[in-house]
Amino acid sequence: MSINAGSVLSTLITPVLRGDVQCFGSDCYALAFGVPAALMVVALAVFIFGSGMYKKNPPQGNVLGEVCKCIGFAIKNRWNSSKSDLKRKHWLDWAEDKYPERLIQEIKMVLRVLVLYIPLPMFWALFDQQ
Repeated sequence: MSINAGSVLSTLITPVLRGDVQCFGSDCYALAFGVPAALMVVALAVFIFGSGMYKKNPPQGNVLGEVCKCIGFAIKNRWNSSKSDLKRKHWLDWAEDKYPERLIQEIKMVLRVLVLYIPLPMFWALFDQQ
């Protein structure tokens, strides 16, 4: 909400500062762009001085690496399995021998969400041609 409120305020206030306030006998671009720059410095200072109040957990392992290894293991097991092996509902279920069920379920959820991102390159390609 703060980002959107700041965006609306800057859209309204920057042209007013530029056009209605006189600096050096003409429009005041320095003030129009100086005020947002000063506010960004204030925001950075608040962020840095408040960072001591954040809860900082040390990193524990590499989640992306575990996901990639699980997917690779599932593909490898599926590829190496014979036709007589029992069927599995999902291709990621072939990783159940080595990886926990929770990780496999979470990877399935992530893959379902990633399907939504397939049309994005086409959208941005068309958008950038305006």
